[in-house]
Amino acid sequence: MHDLFYIDIDKLGYRLQGCDIRHIGQAGEVLGCVGIHNIISLSLTFERLRMFLIHLRAITSKKEHSNTIFEQDINCKLRKCFEYYTNAKLKSAALEFINHLFALNNSMQSSKYLRLRNHAFSENIRRFKYSLNTDVASSRLKLASVLYCFGHLHAAVRVLDDVERRYHSKVKAVCGCRDIEGKSDLHVFANMISDDNEQPFALCAKFVREEAYCAPYILWFEMKRNMTEEVSQRRIVGKQWMDYAEVAARPFLRYLQYLTYGGLGERDKQLHVLGSLESYVFDPRNKINMYHTETALNLLGHCYEMEGNYEGALNYYAKSLSLYRTNNAANWHIQRVHRLIST
Repeated sequence: MHDLFYIDIDKLGYRLQGCDIRHIGQAGEVLGCVGIHNIISLSLTFERLRMFLIHLRAITSKKEHSNTIFEQDINCKLRKCFEYYTNAKLKSAALEFINHLFALNNSMQSSKYLRLRNHAFSENIRRFKYSLNTDVASSRLKLASVLYCFGHLHAAVRVLDDVERRYHSKVKAVCGCRDIEGKSDLHVFANMISDDNEQPFALCAKFVREEAYCAPYILWFEMKRNMTEEVSQRRIVGKQWMDYAEVAARPFLRYLQYLTYGGLGERDKQLHVLGSLESYVFDPRNKINMYHTETALNLLGHCYEMEGNYEGALNYYAKSLSLYRTNNAANWHIQRVHRLIST
């Protein structure tokens, strides 16, 4: 592995030494080789997941399709992925797409059951187990959200507790929509090295409009962020995901905990996770994992709104708008809170 430092192509050796990665090997040659191997492996996995999310967004983005046509389209893509699954070279990539598309399809079905108030959903819930291991958190968070929306709060708390256990301090967030400066620096991956073999990546939690009834109501505003002329201000990439609700996994975990503990009347736990959400959003050490910060601030503002602290809620919605003035659901939230205050 140490030979990597002497590779001239792409200035690989220079870049590795410039990232202070070589010191990992100074404690012992074998340990050093393993450490360097792990860092490079984590870096490559992160880039693969990021590119995967970009491709997944492209194939699930839609124009003006009805719910039925969009569902048929997802099923068609699933069948195509199963065809690729028989190809040895494409099997791994096909399986990854299958897991994510199956999870999306299952969530859409659950949303339909909720919309029609059909509570015969136990088979749908069981199907979630086939796609829980896409990453540390996002699929489990969507399952918890489904359970919360169905009113199964105790079950939702058990899933959220499981996410809490898995979401250790070295987990890195991955997003296919936003960029964070320094997200791919090798020292970031060096800090992720641990004895735990658990998948150390957490994808953002995403809900398309066909999953709306599986998402907390406040996220519906994220699916309709535009206010008149704002649509024309979106870039090409933005147009692919702006009709979704998307939020980093850790803030969404805290928000769901706040909702479920509140529903169960566990006030102390509810206030504790509210404080944890607030601390996480504003801790500069978490900046490297804070994708969709404006959405996290909107969730925090909604918690304050539910607390009856409208001034605090408006403060956080304003902070959200300070990051993104347009295409931000905070515009709707501020109008809504002003109406609440005036009534």
